[in-house]
Amino acid sequence: MHTGVTSLAKLPEMAEVYPFAGYEPLFTVIALLFFIAFIAKQISMDKAQHEEMLDHTSEAVATPAE
Repeated sequence: MHTGVTSLAKLPEMAEVYPFAGYEPLFTVIALLFFIAFIAKQISMDKAQHEEMLDHTSEAVATPAE
């Protein structure tokens, strides 16, 4: 496959070589927001699961007094 580039002397004059060039900061912010939302949702689901486990523990385990 031939790209047509024979010298790197005119590299600053070349156009972008991939789509959406210049949108990297926007995509970084979107990815960061998604990551924060994902982690927050995971923490809330874990807390809910642990609370449910703690609520049902007394029913599932008989106490020595019974």
